[in-house]
Amino acid sequence: MYSKEETRLVKHEFWNSFSVMMRKYSSKYGTVNWSNYKTKIKDLYFRLDFTENYATFSIELQHPESIRGLFYEQFIELKVLLEKSLEEKLIWEEEHVNVYKNTISRIYICLPHVSIYNKEDWQKTQNFLEKKITQMHIFWLDYRELFKNLES
Repeated sequence: MYSKEETRLVKHEFWNSFSVMMRKYSSKYGTVNWSNYKTKIKDLYFRLDFTENYATFSIELQHPESIRGLFYEQFIELKVLLEKSLEEKLIWEEEHVNVYKNTISRIYICLPHVSIYNKEDWQKTQNFLEKKITQMHIFWLDYRELFKNLES
């Protein structure tokens, strides 16, 4: 069992090492905060997470219910293209209750059986997160305007 401080330090070390690894994309894509990706669409987030049991890449729609449905439907219309871009089937949850007890929509991929507390899992997890966030970045460059239009 790790204390809060030990947990904070482990997470800090992992995400710092991930950020350093991702610097190799600066010459190609400019300055991108990969671990806290900015979609530039209100309430639409690309999340990277790594816990004691798994790692995930997710698209989270945190809009009010009526608007969230429009955004979710737009992703569904692009499902084949999105899954082709990310090179795997995604898990689609139109209604998901997050840790803050808010209902959101979530589309995600999970890498099971890895732990942030096991440094032997870090490379595998970093490779997974790197691949998914960069693939999503390329997809987003092509399709973000569709979502930008829903915002107005």
